[in-house]
Amino acid sequence: MAQAITAAPSAANPALEQTIVEASTQIQQGVDIALQGQSQAVAPVFTWSGYIQALGVLFVLVALFCLCLWLVRRFGHFRFLPRPGSLPRDALLLEAQLPLGPRKGLMVVRFLNKRLLLGITEQRITLLSEEQAKDDPDSAHFEDVLEDARSGPGR
Repeated sequence: MAQAITAAPSAANPALEQTIVEASTQIQQGVDIALQGQSQAVAPVFTWSGYIQALGVLFVLVALFCLCLWLVRRFGHFRFLPRPGSLPRDALLLEAQLPLGPRKGLMVVRFLNKRLLLGITEQRITLLSEEQAKDDPDSAHFEDVLEDARSGPGR
């Protein structure tokens, strides 16, 4: 910029020309000083505190990622919200089981209002019996439970 100003000599006013040349050299010196200060400020400086801070942020991000992954696996596909037309959580209950050998046994399963007796082997699950489930004794009245006990299973 200073060269462009000094390239066009002004024959009309030599004092003005001298002032312009001095001003341009002062501007150039100021720019050089500013660039030197800027290059010193930009120079990378290694500090352990910055390194430890970066590791801490990385650790927090990995921990948040693991937490999100666990939440998706635990509650994925919005399993925590009931779907329209879906069964309640306690619709299927294992009431009893009797092991008969390795990987074989009998299980009594309550599905909604039915009690199912299932035979279980390594190859298959077989429905052996199905009956209507009675109410829980906790929810029945004492008189009804006593009447059922007096009448017995065969009466």
